[in-house]
This record gives sequence, C-alpha cells and structure tokens, in this order.
Amino acid sequence: MLLRLRVQTLTKENAQQFETAATAVPDVTGVDTWNGRAEITLKDENAVPALIAALRTAGFDVELPETPVAKNDAEAAPPRKEAVRHVTIDGMTCRSCEINIERKFRKIPGIRGVSADAGRGAARIVCSEDCVPSVEQLQSAIKGHGYTVRGFGSPDRTIPGERPSFWTLIGLFALVLLLGSLLSKLGLFGGQAEIGSSMTLAAALVLGLMAGTSSCLAVSGGLLLSSAAKFRERYGDASIGKRMKPVFLFVAGRTLSYGIFGGIIGALGQAFTPSPLVTGGLMLLAAVYMLIMGLEMLKIAPRWLKGLLPRMPKALSHAIMDKEKKEHPAAPFLLGAGTFFLPCGFTQSLQLYALTTGNFLTSGLLLGAFALGTAPALLALGWASSSLKGKFGTFFFRFSGALVIVLGLWNVQNGLTVAGYPISLPWPGSGTVAAAGEERPPAVGGEKQVIKMAVGGDRAPYAPDTFTVKAGVPVRWEITGVDVRGCISYLQATKLGVGLQLRKGPNVVEFTPKKPGRYTFSCSMGMFRGTINVI
Repeated sequence: MLLRLRVQTLTKENAQQFETAATAVPDVTGVDTWNGRAEITLKDENAVPALIAALRTAGFDVELPETPVAKNDAEAAPPRKEAVRHVTIDGMTCRSCEINIERKFRKIPGIRGVSADAGRGAARIVCSEDCVPSVEQLQSAIKGHGYTVRGFGSPDRTIPGERPSFWTLIGLFALVLLLGSLLSKLGLFGGQAEIGSSMTLAAALVLGLMAGTSSCLAVSGGLLLSSAAKFRERYGDASIGKRMKPVFLFVAGRTLSYGIFGGIIGALGQAFTPSPLVTGGLMLLAAVYMLIMGLEMLKIAPRWLKGLLPRMPKALSHAIMDKEKKEHPAAPFLLGAGTFFLPCGFTQSLQLYALTTGNFLTSGLLLGAFALGTAPALLALGWASSSLKGKFGTFFFRFSGALVIVLGLWNVQNGLTVAGYPISLPWPGSGTVAAAGEERPPAVGGEKQVIKMAVGGDRAPYAPDTFTVKAGVPVRWEITGVDVRGCISYLQATKLGVGLQLRKGPNVVEFTPKKPGRYTFSCSMGMFRGTINVI
C-alpha cells in the first residue's frame, strides 16, 4: 500500500533522519520525501501504527490521512510524474567535483537522480514534477564548496571555463622552467633523483602537496569533514585534541592504504616482468594522462581529449562515500583507507607510474609519500574548513597545471628512452647528464673491446657516459657499482639487448653491436642516460 503523510517538521536537513526512522520499521519498502510531505510504501497496512509511532518517537509531527492509498487503487490515484531539468554550474573541474555535486543535490527533497558533467559545466536532475527545486535551493546545497549555480538551461548548453590568456600561459610555463633551472643549479636534480631515493620521494611529496590544494581532495575532504562532524556530535564536550582524533585516524588510514596498495601495484609489475618496451609504454601512458590532466587544470583541454582519461565508476565512489554514515570509532580510519580508490588524476597517474617500478617497497614508498603530501591540507580541513580561494587560489591552480604538463613531457622523454627511442628535450633537470670526463676509447683485450664505467659515484650517475666502439666486434662492458640504489641500480640499452641488475662492486656485461649508429643506455626509468657510438 502507498501511505501519504503530512509532516510539518520535515525539511531537507532532516530528510535523511526521517527516511532512516521509516525504513527501520518492518514491511516498509520505500520512502520518498520533500518539504512537509512524504510517501511511504508498505507491504502490509497493519504496519501503519508501528510506522507512525516510530516516526513520532524520532521527533516528527506526523498527520495520518483518513484513507491510505492501497496498491490496487494505484490507478485511481494518479502517479507522481517525473520532471527533468538541466542546470548549468560554474566551478566543476574534475570527476571529484561531479561526485560532490551529485551527493549534495540528492539530499534535496524531491530529487530522485542527478548526473553531473564537469566537461559541460552542467548537471541533469530528475525530480518530482510537483517538487522542482529552485536555483536558490540548489545553490544553498553546494554553498561553501566553490560552485555557482547559474540557472536552468537546455541539455546541450555548456559553460566554458575561464581560460587563461596566451601571455598568462607563457608566464606560467616560464615560471615553472625558471624554478626548475634554479633547483637544478642547487643540485636538486642531480644524482639523487632516481626512483626510490629521497629526491623522488620528495617529488611525490610535493605532488601530494599540490593535489592537496586542488579539487582532487573535494571528495576526500568532504569525507573527512563529515566523519569529524559525526564524531563531534557524539563527543561534543571533548577537548580539541580528542575532537581531532578522527582527523588523524583518517589521514593515517589514507597514508597507510596508499603505501600498502601502492606496494601491491609495484609487486604486480614485478610479477609481470614487463619488457622495456612495455615499461616505456606504461610510462608514456602515465605521461599522457598527466598532460591531459594539466591541460584540464588550465581549462584548455577539449572535451574529446578529457574523454580519453580512464574513469573510476561513480558507483564505486558513491559506495565508498556512503560509509560516512557509519559511526564506529574506527570508521574514519577505514574511510581514509578507502580514498585510494576515489578518482584523482594525480593518484591515477602515480599508480600507473608505480606499476613500472616492479618493486613493492619502491612503489609503496612513492604512493605513501604522495598521500603524506596531502596530509597538511586534510589536517587543515579538519582544523578549520578553509582552502585556497580568490586570485591566489586561481594562480596556484593554474601554476600546478603548468607544472603537471612539464612533468608529463619529462616522462614522455623518459618513457621513449626506456622503450629504445630516446629524445632529448631542452629543459632544466631533463635527466640528461653532462659528460663526466673525457670520452675514453675502448681498450682492446684479445678479440674484445673493453669499456669501463663507474655508476653512482660522486661525480655523476655514469662516469664516463659516452663511449665509441666498432661494429661487429664483441664488447666487454666492465661496470663498477659505487652506490647503486633506486633507478640506477638497473642498466639497460634496449637496442643493444643489454639489461643488467647492478650490484655494488664489479659487474660485467657483454654484447656485440651489429650496426653503426648512436645507441642510448639509461637507468630503469630513463631519467639518467649515456651514449654508445658504434662506428
């Protein structure tokens, strides 16, 4: 049967509480609410007294109608019709924004479904025909989240983002390259930048700091705030330290899950033992992802290009966020752990990158450092709900987009090097190491050419890094491992068929160059390179 009720105290703020109280009653199969009214579907009309009692116990002033509407009388009572409205919204930049908008709008009484599209700057709303929300209601639902509802429009209407001017773009990229040059001169792009070392972990940490001020944390930050709010409801008289407990639990769960799941991704890469061509392909995929994401952050990516980005199903994201209703003390920790699977371009590009490392510890530390980088923003959210806004926020977001594009191009270079098709892009910290000393001609020992090189010393990752050998004559490559950690612990020259895991001390690899040409050797991630000229 269908029961229609008038509830004077029912508002959008307590609609969820009303639905929870109603569905707790046996035989209730459906609840639909809007301001001051509700429709409840029951299997048995004998459950009505229990339902009314439960609602009144929950604090709702329920007026029981004289005649409930039975199921077999459905034709006599005209069904409520659905209405579809398209609303244009400013401020959406990514998948997280879409999910945030959908969840906020679905809390408005009468709305049955929402589908947001950041690319178009619009949302499709399905609601009851007699309960269409106003623009003011929609704006109120997302107040304080950085979005602006412009109004209702046609399904094809699109709001273009505010794109930076040509000279603004030139200035942004110039600033990125200038900072890169300064850091390079300070030695921060030197031999410690390989995977697994402090520089790479620092880079992941910085990337996390950037993500912490972007819309990537719109969903994670919302989860954190809701979890902290529920904790404060239960322990409102506790000290500030105790009220911050769920915030620390959330951040700890997030950091730990990124480390563990990141390590698993790296271990999977090791299990598959991809060839240099596959590894380079994965790096290129991550690089392209970063390029598209950077263009999107600058609001200059065409819609078809953004459609190429892999998207995590929204249903999974909503399922994770639904856990925010749990009030167990450990819930914040589990919520934080679940954010590993929420959509974020930064996270997904790093996950692809971690797969190429083939190492549990390296990839775990890499993702863990990234999560740690997002911690300050999350802790700040927990302390006071604030973020970068205004002109400074716009500048920082655009600067981050330019930086992500430069990092993407850098990884294109590295991926092509690993795959055996090296290119050199002229920028600071590109990974091309200057020649460490004069080029040494090969010594001839018997019928073999002998070349010698030190790896991981104080002078440079490879010393020397340029050799000349003759085609058709076997080469004995004697390599002294000085400090072989991270990226430079593996030496590869794809086109020459060389791939060697280096150990401290003497290492030897032999090969025969068949064709004259210029061949590149590099570390496992292509960040440090040298050349073998075959004549």
